[in-house]
Amino acid sequence: MTPERLGHIRVVYEAALQVEAAQMDAFLEQQCAGDRDCEQQVKRLLAARANVPDWLSQPLLGHAQRIIESVHAFDGKELRGYRLIREIGHGGMGCVYLADRADGAYTKQVAVKLVRTSEDSSEIVARFQREREILASLDHPNIARLIDGGSTEEGVPYFVMEFVDGKPIDRWCDERNLNVSARIALFRNVCAAVAYAHQHLVVHRDLKPGNILVTSDGTVKLLDFGIAKLVKQEQVNDLEATATLLKAMTPEYASPEQLKGESISTLTDVYSLGVVLYELLTGQRPFQLQKAALHEVVRIIVEDEPTRPSEVVTRRFETGGDRGRRPFESMSDDPGRLQKRLRGDLDSILLTALRKEPVRRYSSAEALSEDLLRHLEHLPVNAREDTLWYRTAKFVRRNSGGVIAGAVIGLLSAASVATMFWESRMALDAVHDLIPARDVLLPELVLWLCVAAAILVGTLFATRARVLRTVGALAGGIVMSIIRLVGLRYAHTMGWWSTRFPNDPDPVSVLSAPLLLLGYAVFVAAVLLLGWRLERRFGWKSQLVLFTLLAGWAPLRERLVYDQLMRVVQAPFELLPIMADMAFWGTGVLLGYVTMRLVSGPAGADRLARTSQIEVGHAFRDLPKNL
Repeated sequence: MTPERLGHIRVVYEAALQVEAAQMDAFLEQQCAGDRDCEQQVKRLLAARANVPDWLSQPLLGHAQRIIESVHAFDGKELRGYRLIREIGHGGMGCVYLADRADGAYTKQVAVKLVRTSEDSSEIVARFQREREILASLDHPNIARLIDGGSTEEGVPYFVMEFVDGKPIDRWCDERNLNVSARIALFRNVCAAVAYAHQHLVVHRDLKPGNILVTSDGTVKLLDFGIAKLVKQEQVNDLEATATLLKAMTPEYASPEQLKGESISTLTDVYSLGVVLYELLTGQRPFQLQKAALHEVVRIIVEDEPTRPSEVVTRRFETGGDRGRRPFESMSDDPGRLQKRLRGDLDSILLTALRKEPVRRYSSAEALSEDLLRHLEHLPVNAREDTLWYRTAKFVRRNSGGVIAGAVIGLLSAASVATMFWESRMALDAVHDLIPARDVLLPELVLWLCVAAAILVGTLFATRARVLRTVGALAGGIVMSIIRLVGLRYAHTMGWWSTRFPNDPDPVSVLSAPLLLLGYAVFVAAVLLLGWRLERRFGWKSQLVLFTLLAGWAPLRERLVYDQLMRVVQAPFELLPIMADMAFWGTGVLLGYVTMRLVSGPAGADRLARTSQIEVGHAFRDLPKNL
């Protein structure tokens, strides 16, 4: 529609406001000159004007004056043993007073919330009474506690609750220059309070920094359940009109389904928690709405996607309205470093909480808190794609000292093994015809067995395998080692494998069959356990990749060690012998896996031998309670 046509429709509409209803059709036919679309547009505007709520036509200043008069009417008043001292806050439902005990029995300051009475207060009183009922059902250290309730002599409802001498969570964090980890740890207390409310079938629906106060000792308190909803209530009795909801809620923190007037659930609070955490970590909200009209605010939140937190912190615009500060200034951090801190896990966590579709968000406030804890403990988070590289990077991050030490030990061990092989080669060259080759190779084979045992022990710890699974893996390793010895015999018969000692050409005899059998069995058992763990976590395809890599790598490794390095056997690098060895290795590993499965059952049949690190952390955290 062109601007000229819009202007014409507006002129006709404004003129139609002065016309009587009985003459409206004739007036529109004359003004629109037969343009049926123009007539329909004007009629639609007139119908919408007829449905405008009465409160929009009330004088704003007069409404505010009534609120002020009702607030000051209670100055110095006593309510059932409490003396009202001064007003400490007010909103659409009423006002909150600071009060203390009037009887002098003991000193205790409380907050008294009184409902605002007016000619349109029936809905406000109903919400007020519902808030009082909800608070009475909640008893949590991070939720402001209800103490008493009643009505004044004039019939004005009120309730007495715990007085929270604190500051909004964002200001509290900024004043103390808390870093990202400290903010997340504090925010998890908010998640705990919200999760508790959800367990009692209460949805807050107005989560924002102003309703989350933090006291001087760092205790979080969740306030203002004025528009909270009981999940068990019937939807038809609990849904307010969209205009009424917008008066009560804070649109910047509201979820898309709230703004669209759709069904409300606990996932609505998960979205609002995501907005609060976004603001805590970046210093600004997911959408810049300071200058947007209400209809534009609704459109942006419902349709637009939020910017990644790691991208938003480097922008040079001011955040948080009149606060005029950049997020990295309050966190004692430079933008580049903060961007690196937010990139990855926290980007994914926040964007998951802020999904437009409720079913794609975290399933609960507790799930959001759990993922934040996993991030703090350098564990893989559920919001990110679970790849092998990501899990490996997380493992290295949380075990950096052990990984470095293990790498150094591994390099030194490899160097010592290579040195011993080199020494064996020189010894064999020196005593080629004087001492049997088995006597010279025996120490190296024992070393190989010890190395394989060490690998198995490390694999047992990493995979958390139980005894039955370990026994099954060792049985599979024995099957594999027998097939490997058969393969060596076959290769010797075909002339592909032979020793460099004329009086003892059989490689199995030179390499000492019992030790070779044990070494292969222990090493392959470790591989089978690793494959079992991969199958549990990523499926059978990852296990197939591991076994394929082993079957392709092992024949090449044997030729490099025994032929090129130790100079014990002759094994040519030709296609047919290598393919035959690969076939024996592949068959052996496959039959070993089948044996392990027969002994121990499918991959998911047995539980892991110990709890994960995050479960151990929970156990230590709850230990005082259990004692």
